[in-house]
Amino acid sequence: MYRHRIIPIVILAILAGVASASEGGVLRFVYQDGSAGAPATAEDLLATDQPVGWHVQIEPMVRYISPSGDLTLPGTSASVEPVDLADVNLNAPRLMPGFDLSLRYDEWRLNAIGLFYDIDGQFATADEAFTLGGVDFAAGQRSSVAHTYTQLDFRLARTIIDRPFRSRLNPERFPARFRLDVEGGLRLYDFEFEFENLDTGDRGSDDRTFFEPHAGVKAGLTLYDELTIDLYTNFGFWPTDAEAFSWDIGVGFQWRPTENVGLQIGYRSTIFRLNEGSGSREFEWEGSYQGLYAGLQFRF
Repeated sequence: MYRHRIIPIVILAILAGVASASEGGVLRFVYQDGSAGAPATAEDLLATDQPVGWHVQIEPMVRYISPSGDLTLPGTSASVEPVDLADVNLNAPRLMPGFDLSLRYDEWRLNAIGLFYDIDGQFATADEAFTLGGVDFAAGQRSSVAHTYTQLDFRLARTIIDRPFRSRLNPERFPARFRLDVEGGLRLYDFEFEFENLDTGDRGSDDRTFFEPHAGVKAGLTLYDELTIDLYTNFGFWPTDAEAFSWDIGVGFQWRPTENVGLQIGYRSTIFRLNEGSGSREFEWEGSYQGLYAGLQFRF
């Protein structure tokens, strides 16, 4: 149930090793003029088309998220309706950890993004009869359900547009900057359900792993030298026996009062359909994970 907690530690160690091995001391992602180490000016931004050098960005965060959707587990007759997660009190929003680690060199970017959810002992009383994974629940009977979830995204992106522009109404102000990246990568879902009829003692569980390639775009607009708005969307699809389809979309606001530390807040939604098997051996989850997030940015 807790094996996912080691994943962000491993990824963080890898990126930290890359950073320490890079030449030139502190890694930076800034626009500079001809003076070594001097900060960028508005004129430098207007004259420079591409970022220079390396940067590593570490974004620990908390997410207020909840699962939703209809679930069918093996052992359920094909004639029985899927179970709505709300009916077993499994759609409760919770604060959970997440991360976004990125490594950029010039126009290339590599990301590792993690989302986690872990909830135990969610109790509910059935309003009507249902079957979950071969365990029958009559109206009025009590259920206990636990669920763990790990979603990992690995993205390779390339910047195709990176241009500053001035306001015609106020040309003296700091220029805004627009960036557009195209992305491709791999998304992985790993989760477990454990459930029990507390009145009969019948219980069951199911553990699944799905993956899918995905592609999309990410747009960023820097309004001032320390305020940025990001918007991204991508679609994933894997059509084999363990079929997966998803639409991932998010928006974020970042405020960086210093060069190396920032704050962020945003919203992310992953809508998916995961299917494997058929008949009484079918697994299907048609639902989503979505919610707000907030965290820090450390840029080197």
